[in-house]
Amino acid sequence: MDRVLGQLYAVFGMLLVFVFGALSTIPILPFAVLPRGRRERYAIRGAQWWAWMILRPLLMMRIDAVGTEHLPKRGGFLVISNHRSWIDVPILMLYTRSEGISKKEVKYVPFFGLNGYLSGAIFFDRKKKMDRARVVNEALLLLRGGANLHVFPEGTRTRTGHLGTKVFLRLVQTCWENDIDVVPACIWGTERAVPSGHVYARPLARAGIELRAPLDRSAFTDGDAYAKASWQQVIEMAKVRGCDQPFAD
Repeated sequence: MDRVLGQLYAVFGMLLVFVFGALSTIPILPFAVLPRGRRERYAIRGAQWWAWMILRPLLMMRIDAVGTEHLPKRGGFLVISNHRSWIDVPILMLYTRSEGISKKEVKYVPFFGLNGYLSGAIFFDRKKKMDRARVVNEALLLLRGGANLHVFPEGTRTRTGHLGTKVFLRLVQTCWENDIDVVPACIWGTERAVPSGHVYARPLARAGIELRAPLDRSAFTDGDAYAKASWQQVIEMAKVRGCDQPFAD
């Protein structure tokens, strides 16, 4: 019975997600006249409102936010995080004022694609290696313009609960080369609200996000060392928060 109720709640929730998407897109449409690289710092408010509606009124989640004081005061920073559920995205939007780097299919989802593009999301084809270079260049344009971005170096959600052993840190290296702050983040508990790979949702779940201050770029002689050290911060938080263990049944 619990499984059936969870599936029905998920279907109901998806309908509301589209409604929220439409309502949050309308107010930011005027910013479309501004060029990419300038409008995102304003349009992100629409994405944050969409995220809040999903996390609070819809899922009624209880979220512990730790270390938000470590976020740079000025915009134009990159957040790197582990990835446990699609709910990670609205949490990062809400608490770090950032948009993400997503697979190209999301671009064509009604309201999500337009809202995301106006707010600073970058869409790319995972199957094309050349597309990754475009993503880096576009990310630099947005970051230099004062927009915040988030990325999941593991590339996709964990299916087991363990952190991925292969991570993509090229964008973090590029941030070191261009004097851009990188904020390590760890998210936990989101799989309780919306498990990965299932049409299922559970209201009133408890989750959290922890943020650490960007590492001092001057303490590193190259971008590779800086990128690995930044990701190590995520690993350390994940181990403390139990985010590198098998999912509970």
